Amino acid sequence: MSTNSTIRTQGASPQMQQVLQAIPANFADPSATAADVRAMFKAFHGHPTGKDLTLSITTHGGVRCGHYAMHGQNSGWTVFHCHGGAFVSTPLDEYHFYGELIARQTGCAVVMPDYRLAPEAPYPAAADDCRAAWNGLIESGYPPHRIIIMGESCGGSLALGLLQQLRDAGAALPACFISLTGWFDLSVQQPNTVGHDPFLTAQWVRNRARDYLAGSMALDDPRVSPAFADLSGLPAMYLQIGECDLLRHGAEHLARRAIECGVAVNVEHWPGAVQGWHGLANAHVPEALAAWRAIRRYIDSLDGDD
Repeated sequence: MSTNSTIRTQGASPQMQQVLQAIPANFADPSATAADVRAMFKAFHGHPTGKDLTLSITTHGGVRCGHYAMHGQNSGWTVFHCHGGAFVSTPLDEYHFYGELIARQTGCAVVMPDYRLAPEAPYPAAADDCRAAWNGLIESGYPPHRIIIMGESCGGSLALGLLQQLRDAGAALPACFISLTGWFDLSVQQPNTVGHDPFLTAQWVRNRARDYLAGSMALDDPRVSPAFADLSGLPAMYLQIGECDLLRHGAEHLARRAIECGVAVNVEHWPGAVQGWHGLANAHVPEALAAWRAIRRYIDSLDGDD
């Protein structure tokens, strides 16, 4: 077991504050429906990709997946990314920019599955699609030990659910898991009250979890809320946690559970950062760019473990 905790002491930058102040006050309206969420997200997604990006669509395990790589960059690693969107959004064709963001900031090739969305396709559809895409990727010749699983927001719980399934099946595991403000407690038992997170409200988050689960189980069931799961035997984890992220305490609980289960964990707390701040790298927000630089250093360090 090994742990490492880094505390960032610098406050929120003017660029971060400017972006957050521009977020609509009703972005996470507790009364919003899944359709409302998709419409709101659509305005923030679907950005064009750069000419230096190689983008292709391939099917793995029957699941449509995006492949992303930057010209002239090849770290030798592949990131299998379970994207965010609160389980009800965002379709792959509106999220290519995020695949590019990961590839550009890490130098890795990226594979992102287009998993089915709730409420039309409730649990376990998204989880099944991530598992099928992973299996198909491995069957196509990608070596698991050169793959990093990454999860953003709800994709964090999907990624850890996939890791638990692989472990339980005795399948080969990836090199590590990297969390981008992962959502690990669907019930949000302890909402963070530090600062203000304009992207989330506790009831909005729980409603999206209910869209996903459709009454099939409790929101804190370990199968979907990995903060309460048995994490023993999982690969190393790198968790970046925003100080003002409403979901912060779920991520911290996950870190404690992982340590108790003997998993190597790196935890970083980022003052002033909110849910999903990594995506603000495209707006040149210093905290987002610094977070990605730290992720790249972590990935570079993995080569020393081979």
